[in-house]
Amino acid sequence: MSSKRMIEKMIQKKSVLCVGLDPVVNQLPEVLKNQIEKEGKTLEAAARAVYKFNCDIIDSISDLVAVVKPQSAYYELLGVEGVKAYEETVRYAQSKGLYVIGDIKRGDIGSTSAAYAKAHMGEVDILGTKHKPFHADAITINPYLGDDSNVEFYKIAKENDSMNFLLVKTSNPSSHQLQNRKSEDKTIYEWVAETINESEYNIANGYGYSNIGAVVGATYPEELKKLRGLLPKSIFLIPGYGAQGGTAADVVYGFDENGLGAIVNSSRGIIFAYEKGDGSKPYTDYIREATLKANEDLNQALKNGNKTIGGKYVD
Repeated sequence: MSSKRMIEKMIQKKSVLCVGLDPVVNQLPEVLKNQIEKEGKTLEAAARAVYKFNCDIIDSISDLVAVVKPQSAYYELLGVEGVKAYEETVRYAQSKGLYVIGDIKRGDIGSTSAAYAKAHMGEVDILGTKHKPFHADAITINPYLGDDSNVEFYKIAKENDSMNFLLVKTSNPSSHQLQNRKSEDKTIYEWVAETINESEYNIANGYGYSNIGAVVGATYPEELKKLRGLLPKSIFLIPGYGAQGGTAADVVYGFDENGLGAIVNSSRGIIFAYEKGDGSKPYTDYIREATLKANEDLNQALKNGNKTIGGKYVD
C-alpha cells in the first residue's frame, strides 16, 4: 500500500521531512540563470534550467529524506515545457528511491476528477494502449466539491497503489475564513475530516494508516492537535514549517506515539538556502546543509516529545 511504502522509506531514512520542489526562475542559482540568458530567455530554456535545478537538489538530498513534493503551479507557469519538466522531475525523483507527492490540488465534478486522477496517478487508454502521464506516488486534492469528486480520486489511488492528501486545515493566513466557520456544531474542517472517516476507502493498512491523508498546516498547532485525534488513520502532510513560521515544536502535534503519521514539508527554506550563503561553495552544499539542519530540528522536537521515528516498529 502507498502509505505503507512512504512510512517505510521515512523509517529507513530516519526523516519526517518532505522537501518541496517549488522552483522560482528568478531565484535560481546564477549559473542556471546565466544558462537561460544564453539560450534566449525562453520558456523552454527556463524549464530546462528548472529540471536541472531539481535534479541537482535530488542528487544532493536523496540519501537524507524519503519524500519530495513538486508543486505543479511552478511548472505550469512555464507552459508545455514546464509541465514536461514536472513529469521528468517526478520520474527522476522516483528513480532515486524517493516517494513523490504531486502537489496538484485538483477537484471537480466526478468525470473530471476521474480524468485528473488517471492523469496524475493512473493510466490513460489511447486506443487500447496504456500510458502513465505523470504517476506520482500521491497527490493533493481539494475536497470541497464533496464525495462525488473525492471518490473518483480514491478509486484510482486504490487501483494504482497511490494516495490522496485532502486539504483539511491549510497553512495560509486566511484559511479561517471558510475552514473555521461553524456549521451546526462543527467547523468546516471538522466536517471534511468526518467525510474522510466515513469513507469506505479509509482502511488502515501497515502501521495503522490508510491511503487517505490530510493537509494540516503547522501554523495552526491547536487545530493540528485536534485533527490528530479526529483522524487516527490519516497521515498528515504538514506545510507551513520554516519559512511560513511553523516550528518543529508545533508539528509534533501531528505525530502519533511512534513518531509516525505525518510528513513535514519545507520548500523555500531548503531549496533556496544558498541565498543566505556566502557563495564559497556549490549551491547544492547549502541545500544539503539546510536539509540536515531541518532533519535534526524535527527529530529533536520528536525526541523532546518522547517520540522517535518508527517507535515500537524499530525497537
